[in-house]
Amino acid sequence: MKKRIRITQLEVGMFVDADEGAGAGKRALKERLITNEEQIKQLRAAGLSRVTIDTERGKGLPPKPVVPKAVQEPRAKSLPAGRKVAYRDELKKARATRTAVGKALKGVMESVALGGSMDRAKLDVAGKLIAQSVFRNADAMVGLTRIKEHDPYTATHCVNVCVLVLAIAHAEGISESEAEMLATAALLHDIGKTRVPLEVLNKPGRFEPYELAEMRKHTVYGEDVLKDMPRMTDEILYIATQHHEMFNGSGYPHKLSGEQIHRFGQMTAVADVYDALTSARVYKPALPPNFALGRIYGNRDAEFRSDVVDLFVKSLGLYPVGSLVVLNTGEIGVVCEPNPEDSRRPKVGVLISRYKKRRLVPVVADLADAHASEDRQIVKVLDPVKYNIDVEKVLKMTGG
Repeated sequence: MKKRIRITQLEVGMFVDADEGAGAGKRALKERLITNEEQIKQLRAAGLSRVTIDTERGKGLPPKPVVPKAVQEPRAKSLPAGRKVAYRDELKKARATRTAVGKALKGVMESVALGGSMDRAKLDVAGKLIAQSVFRNADAMVGLTRIKEHDPYTATHCVNVCVLVLAIAHAEGISESEAEMLATAALLHDIGKTRVPLEVLNKPGRFEPYELAEMRKHTVYGEDVLKDMPRMTDEILYIATQHHEMFNGSGYPHKLSGEQIHRFGQMTAVADVYDALTSARVYKPALPPNFALGRIYGNRDAEFRSDVVDLFVKSLGLYPVGSLVVLNTGEIGVVCEPNPEDSRRPKVGVLISRYKKRRLVPVVADLADAHASEDRQIVKVLDPVKYNIDVEKVLKMTGG
């Protein structure tokens, strides 16, 4: 079989056909088997840009490398209610926003810890960026809260909590301008930890009673840090002081209960506990997202107000991104994209087939499309640690 190729594609072992000289002004070539690099250099020096090779008498072009990618179902044409852009389109922007906001917040908290001033303008910009992302597509930023990084003043935790609080408020119908204020307030919810001694704050193991008492003072320290700073709203102070108050009065520092706790304080309490449950510590493993969600749901009208929990579940979906699930077909996969319109039917990257064979790359099944997904349904949630499955690796292959 004869094939025209660029001169730059010519390799040793290819057979150059003799018909290259046809046509006026072209240099005639003798047919030949290319046996060394010098022959290729001579052809290039002759000014040829293309040659014809005979693949029956020599080797052909090497096959293009195959980059593993998950098989994707066709993207839905219409966007879910409350989403201005598609989930996949927002993911890249959301990642960049998380990185920028995390870096800015670390700088602010380190400055406060050293007795410096707080750059409120930088915080407002950070809050605005997160709010804008949530209002474009809340699911993208929420999905990224599974990312956990350790830093001295828990800036990553603060970003995660901020996103989760905004997701709850967005589900409740908050305006975008109010959401920007709320984002700034939520980013500062743990500002009091800048006053907690580092040996307590960064202790890898469980706290001794006196250390726990000191750690719990961060809510009081937060009020002290914020109350004399300019442009600090009541909402910012409420969140900093009340995010560990529980609906049944079992929290701290003031054992407030019910409506004594500001609405934003109630939202932040749920988000704070969820992020803590899904974060690994030396003395405890991280709970899978669905397990943590179940723990919080089990405390409706106890530690947490029921309607806030319901909004939280609506925001994350029954099976948050990163959940390892079993389908009714016997397949096992990772939830890689939520479905705001029916949280029981997200997109799942199927990793283990119904015959218990592990795939090199996951096949993405949209459970909302009953025909295309063969009416697959989620029947069980598993702990990925017990099954030695790297959820992050799977999500990267599915584009999550």
